[in-house]
Amino acid sequence: MTRRERVLTALRHGVPDRVPCFPAIIRWIRYHEGCTCPWHQLKVAEEYDLDVIVMYGAYTWRSVTNDYVYSPGGGYNYSPLGLYGDLPQVQVEMRIENQPEHVWYHRTFRTPAGDLRDVIQWARPNFGYGDGPNPHRVEPLVKTRADLEALKFLYPEPRPDVLADLPLTLNQIGTRALVCGVDCMHAGSWGMEPLGTENMLMASVTDPELLRGVCRLAQAVHLRNLRALLERGVGVIYDSWFQAGPAVGWSPGTYEEVFLPLVKETVNFVHEFDGLYIYQDDGKMRDLIPHLVEAGVDVISGLQPPDVGDVTLSDVKARYGSRVALMGGLDPCYTFDMGTPDTVREAVRTAIADAGAGGGYVCSTAEAIDPRTPPESLHAASQAATDFGVYGRDL
Repeated sequence: MTRRERVLTALRHGVPDRVPCFPAIIRWIRYHEGCTCPWHQLKVAEEYDLDVIVMYGAYTWRSVTNDYVYSPGGGYNYSPLGLYGDLPQVQVEMRIENQPEHVWYHRTFRTPAGDLRDVIQWARPNFGYGDGPNPHRVEPLVKTRADLEALKFLYPEPRPDVLADLPLTLNQIGTRALVCGVDCMHAGSWGMEPLGTENMLMASVTDPELLRGVCRLAQAVHLRNLRALLERGVGVIYDSWFQAGPAVGWSPGTYEEVFLPLVKETVNFVHEFDGLYIYQDDGKMRDLIPHLVEAGVDVISGLQPPDVGDVTLSDVKARYGSRVALMGGLDPCYTFDMGTPDTVREAVRTAIADAGAGGGYVCSTAEAIDPRTPPESLHAASQAATDFGVYGRDL
């Protein structure tokens, strides 16, 4: 089988020639290559003989829509019309303070529906948590429901260059990799950023309609962007819902009332195009799995094991493996980041033994591995999948 056939067969709940193996390496690629475009994703995966899943539209490269709410200074986005130039009805005033460890952005958006203001502190690399620190909202963009009408003006149209490149990329990559469409505008990813982390959790208690309103605006943009990807040939959508899971602090009731309906809507939308839908979460997700299966999700990705997570791979396979494909199950922290090639090899062997039977499994990490993971560990993962993942061969 080609790499694309192997991965796609597993995601479709079939039995490939062997279990595909593809640790999440987007952070590793960014650090070592300086670029996470599809071609660098493909290059690194082929160098380590991994079964390639190319993330098209990942925020680490070029997102389908410029997300100025999350990336105040443009981040990985840009526009031929200039920074904020694709918001023709909005006047933007921005003051930037460069500090040794942080960059401060003070912004005012003057929209036809009123003004919005925020203050964002963005850590410089290696001064915040992780290799690519996220922004801290000193002042949230949206404070009350009255701000929602103005917020509508801050979501630009999909980028024509990203969409124009997609058919060319699909054609040139061909069978060498499976290309998944990624859009981070939905509530599970960066869609609640107008509120900020603390305020989105507080709103679930103090003003649930405000939370719903922000999520609904993000969902409309997300479905619009997914349509653009699906209409141009992408057959698999990869949505990370890390901001909406139990690990963030949401109650089961909020998940079922606010987020689960959005998941169902998105799954049904993707299925209208005969596409496959991958739901990913990098934290605790054991209690979500029954809901996701009922929602019709095609692939559940992440499956972080204890102690960081709460998913036992063999248990999920036994309970739900006949109804949904699985991707993940490897701990990125203790197995890859702080482990050895021998640790990785044994973890891959165990994961294949726990979830590989009958197909429908892609051996992967629950989250992206650390950039400092040694190259030998990537080689060990690939070799272990070859040694232990061939169907019909005893482990």
